[in-house]
Formats: sequence, structure tokens, C-alpha cells
Amino acid sequence: MTMNYLQLCQRLVQETGIADSGPANTAGQVGDYGRITFWVNDAWLKIQSMRTNWHWMWGEGTGSLVANTNTVALPSTVESIKRVSLGQAYLERLSFDDFADDYRIISAGNPAVFTVRPDNVLLFNAKPTETKTVTYHYYSKPVSLTDNTSLPGLPDRYHMLIVYEALKSYALFDEAPELERKAVGYFESMLADLHRDQLPALSAPATLA
Repeated sequence: MTMNYLQLCQRLVQETGIADSGPANTAGQVGDYGRITFWVNDAWLKIQSMRTNWHWMWGEGTGSLVANTNTVALPSTVESIKRVSLGQAYLERLSFDDFADDYRIISAGNPAVFTVRPDNVLLFNAKPTETKTVTYHYYSKPVSLTDNTSLPGLPDRYHMLIVYEALKSYALFDEAPELERKAVGYFESMLADLHRDQLPALSAPATLA
């Protein structure tokens, strides 16, 4: 079931037994409801941060590699780069240190190698003589739930995972071990399903001839 930020908070309240319905708004809450809104958003951030390669956090972006330059600044929402292409060709990737050692002088030409600088800038081993479009596959940074209608990015059938993670925080705060065990049990079971559904498949090891 799809739940936005407000609905997640309301469901958490129902699970805790604090009240029957929960807050009417996520903004400006204090006391119990203030903690509820914090725990829900914190749970969402924790789930996103558990892995760096969730399917729902994958994206494709483009940028312009301007003629006679060799850098493309990435958006602040990009956490990591998977691969980069110019036209139909994917470029070789080097670590930043190896790139810095191998390409001390950047000359004019068609880029074939790239790296990602520590300040989140794509760096290429050559400067094209005309502007080119760079396409990159990336994983995004965790994002917060900001208002009532904010929707978590993971598939809606896993939205209760956020509630269960938040419920663990409530149970610790309220010193409710039975509620904590319930939250942990449901969370771990659903997390296993999420792993199978939203992470890249593991490649089978090569067999020796």
C-alpha cells in the first residue's frame, strides 16, 4: 500500500497505540507527534543508507563536456557513478589517484578514460575539440521526507518497512521490549524480500575448465 509521509506517521501511531489516528500534519509537531515525525524520516534515511546500490536509487543523467575542457560537474543529488559514456561507447574508469598519476597533462582529443574527483566532478583524459554530451548512470543520495505528501522512493509494497524501522525507535524510547521484538521480526522479514527485489543479482563465480 502506498503511504506518503503523513500516512506513514499515522500508521506508526496506530502501531504504537499512542492514539487511534495520528497527526493531521507533519509540520511543526512537538512532543509525541514530533518524535513520530522524526522517527519516520530517520527510518527512511536509514533504509536508503543500508546499501549503495538499491534499484530505486539508480538513475541516468546527462551533462555537457564543453569543447576544450575536460570536466563535467555532477548534480548534488548524485552519490556515486556507475558508468559513463560518450555516444555509444562506455569509457574506462580509473581511481582518482591512478588517473592523476597517468594523466598529468590533458591534451586535445576524444576522451576514453574518466574518473570522479573527490568534489564530485567527472574528469576526462582528453579535451574534445567540440562540445559532447556525456551520459552517466548513477546512484542518488538519500533524501528526506519533507512534507505531508512526500513519497518514499522504494516500491510501495515495502513502505511498511519504514514503519517497522521507526517502531523500533519508539519501542526503545518507551522501553517496550515486546513491541521491539515485533518490529524487528517484521522488519527483518520484509528487508530480506527487499534485498531480493531491489539489489543487483549476484553473478555466479566462474568455473575452472
